[in-house]
Amino acid sequence: MNHAAVAALLIAAAFVAAPLPSAAQNEAFPYFKCGVPTPYSFPGVSRSYGNGTFCGTLVVTPPTNASDPCAKADLRKIEVSINPACDVKNTIVKATINGVPTTVSPSFFVPAGAPEGSVVLRMTQLGLGLGSDGDNICITLSAKTPGANACTNLESLCQAPPGAPPGTCVAALVDTTLRCCKVNEVSPSEVTPVRPPPRLTCFYMAPHPTPAAGTVFKTDSRSCKKGPEDIKNVILPQMLAAGAVMDERVTPFTNCSDSVMSVCWAFNSSAEGARLQDWAVNLVSTLPLESIGYWTKYKCYPWLIGHQMDVTFGGYGIYPDIPLGDINVASTLDAPANVTDIVCTPDMSYVTYPKCTCDTTVRNTQFGVENWVYTYPGRKPTTKLYCFTVQILNATDPTSPCGRTNKLYKAEIWGNDKQRQKLKGIAVQPAGAKNFTYRSPSWGGPGDQTVKVSQLNWTPQQADGGQICLELDSTTDIDSFCMFDFKTCWINFFDESLACCPLYPATVIAQLLGVD
Repeated sequence: MNHAAVAALLIAAAFVAAPLPSAAQNEAFPYFKCGVPTPYSFPGVSRSYGNGTFCGTLVVTPPTNASDPCAKADLRKIEVSINPACDVKNTIVKATINGVPTTVSPSFFVPAGAPEGSVVLRMTQLGLGLGSDGDNICITLSAKTPGANACTNLESLCQAPPGAPPGTCVAALVDTTLRCCKVNEVSPSEVTPVRPPPRLTCFYMAPHPTPAAGTVFKTDSRSCKKGPEDIKNVILPQMLAAGAVMDERVTPFTNCSDSVMSVCWAFNSSAEGARLQDWAVNLVSTLPLESIGYWTKYKCYPWLIGHQMDVTFGGYGIYPDIPLGDINVASTLDAPANVTDIVCTPDMSYVTYPKCTCDTTVRNTQFGVENWVYTYPGRKPTTKLYCFTVQILNATDPTSPCGRTNKLYKAEIWGNDKQRQKLKGIAVQPAGAKNFTYRSPSWGGPGDQTVKVSQLNWTPQQADGGQICLELDSTTDIDSFCMFDFKTCWINFFDESLACCPLYPATVIAQLLGVD
């Protein structure tokens, strides 16, 4: 198993969130009690790749006595003694384990109570255990400012112990409990392995909002897990079909944030990546339209209204600041502009709602809705709550009559009149309230297709994070109850004048992903 957060050759980090008790500190590195050996060590010498990257192989030797207090210890962190003369402010340290970047970057810190001038490099949340024998741990040193006097080699970085050659690093390897700890000394070597460390290539999908967006897209934790896996299932088979050989030291892995999903792997060489160049150019030329629902009859998926989709290949980095990878394709350069510049804009001729006359423009008031509807158990085993979450937005024109609105008077939802008997109640919960308040179902006149949630009278403080829920019988589903597709309902929010009623879609994420 690859571990996402570890550093070079003995350089790893310690608990950022759990500093050691001051009572355990002393005047010598590691400046805390470190006397109960762990099963982990870095024997032999470090390896230099000549490009600022240094690696060491982790050895795991469990105690022969199973009752040993550290027999089952993990390796949570590594701290390394740093040369006081090292310009740590101008030194960048990145770390990998088996070619996968660490999730928590290495960091320098000054230990509390240590002698003046003491500096330690810390790596934490390594996630290593008894099955990590042979793991390849690397750090890469570089300067923040080109040409500056940064510590880009072990001689300038590590504080060698008395009598040891320059570049010798002393590290403390510590478990989660902080009880099992071993101080390890590793000597430098300039022997360059034949094979360089893995070079990561990643595929990124990132929707970004334009001024036309009402609700800014935000991934749900479940889609965050499922989305990258779907990407992986598209890309990796294509790599095999093209005969591109992957670096066996790196297991493809996925990442996602609020608005970026990615999958990363490593080719055996740059030439292998070149095999997929033509396919990659075609993918970044077509996927932006497919991903926003351009080929559906609505021309746009409701959760991406007002967004453009960036689809990009590159190296491993924090999007959008990504380096080149072995497939050097950027959507803005290689995909036709008339594809990448298309904004997700629905065909609103299919949205014949509301029946009343009011201004439905998004963001004309400060009241909006999050893009996902979440489900919860209802009051009975046969019912379920479908909850909209209200959010406060920046009104497009705060000085306009709609923009000056500071009260959410009521909400209305586009529902199917034929499903009236399926609506068992309406639950509301303003922000800060501990419980839902249930109301009897309320509908507009026949043919209005409108569920009414009246007399809210919420202030912005009550509205921001407040919930409005439909309690539906389990014999129906949201596509049947709401007048749209894609597990989506439309809701609008009225001010007291009833002239302002911005209209937004919200999608039942669980049913969309098929996990409900």
